[in-house]
Amino acid sequence: MKKTILSMLFLVTEIGCFAQKSGVIISVTDGHLGKYSGYSYYLSTGTANGTIYPETRWTPGIGFNFGYQFGFKLSNRFWMDASILGKVVQGKAESFDLNGNDVVPWSDKAWIWGLALNGAINYRICSGLYAGIGIEPTGYFKTNKLKENLKGQVFDFPVVLTLGYEFNNGMKLSASYKHGFKPLYDNAFASNTKNNKEFGMSLYVPMFK
Repeated sequence: MKKTILSMLFLVTEIGCFAQKSGVIISVTDGHLGKYSGYSYYLSTGTANGTIYPETRWTPGIGFNFGYQFGFKLSNRFWMDASILGKVVQGKAESFDLNGNDVVPWSDKAWIWGLALNGAINYRICSGLYAGIGIEPTGYFKTNKLKENLKGQVFDFPVVLTLGYEFNNGMKLSASYKHGFKPLYDNAFASNTKNNKEFGMSLYVPMFK
């Protein structure tokens, strides 16, 4: 993971040398659409029927991104953005432990930190309105600080769709949808790679043109 981080930083430095403009980008995200759950089935010894215990649930919540973005003009309507982002996202895990025949529920909540690169191709629809599509290679660290999470770190390549508006002063306000392919929380009872989904709102403030 350390080699990956160093490679990402080196790549961003190289990209910055060729950018036509750059600036700070700040985002707020919500991951509640990506919640999922699973059940465990326990078959008691000497009985014909088993018991389905309460569900194990993963609920991602609010998140924040802060980083720096570089812009590259490709044509009158197309341009490319490349960003490096520091990330933090909150998540809550709910499950249970077995104490003999007793079910003891528990919940655990934590902030998960990460680092990401975002690359997107954008198309200007009209005036300042634009749409974009890209990918956001992301590494999340110490995810196993959430109780019973089997993963210590997660590396994912989510697809990102963006709809935004660029103002005359160069500031951009955009909404995005991100679809990932690896779960942040994964244990024996709850795992869903299809539900890593996130909505976000971003503000870009130009620093250099």
